[in-house]
Amino acid sequence: MRNMLVGTGEPPAATVPRTHWVLVATELLVALSAIYGGTGLIWDDVIGMPDSWLSGTPFTNWVVPGILLLSVVALPMLVAAGLEVVRSPWAPIFSIAAGGALVAWIGVQLLVMQRYNVLQPVMLGAGLAVMLLAVVVRRHEPIVVLTRGR
Repeated sequence: MRNMLVGTGEPPAATVPRTHWVLVATELLVALSAIYGGTGLIWDDVIGMPDSWLSGTPFTNWVVPGILLLSVVALPMLVAAGLEVVRSPWAPIFSIAAGGALVAWIGVQLLVMQRYNVLQPVMLGAGLAVMLLAVVVRRHEPIVVLTRGR
């Protein structure tokens, strides 16, 4: 029988796989990067994105893209990391969704702006890594199934 923490039904921290903490660290790093980028765009574009990159997009300044970056990438990554830290049964679903949101963000960025930045493949890789790690970390655990109460 697996050693459990008294009263919680959770394994002690020593038995949590190292890959779990790599997943949490990756989610937090992506979230912090997105917070930096999003607030930098909103706050009078202090990160210095060229306005020419907005031509051909529906945006006239970087405020809305900054808000979208915070809501589509930063917030889901923070929620996923938090759920992973507390070992919620919902954590893998949120982690996969957050990784997928990051992959979609990069895809939309490439399609809409039609500009390339060296961070795009890095963040694409981070999104794919989050999704893969979420599956690997929880591969031996049952999948959360939604059922109606009786």
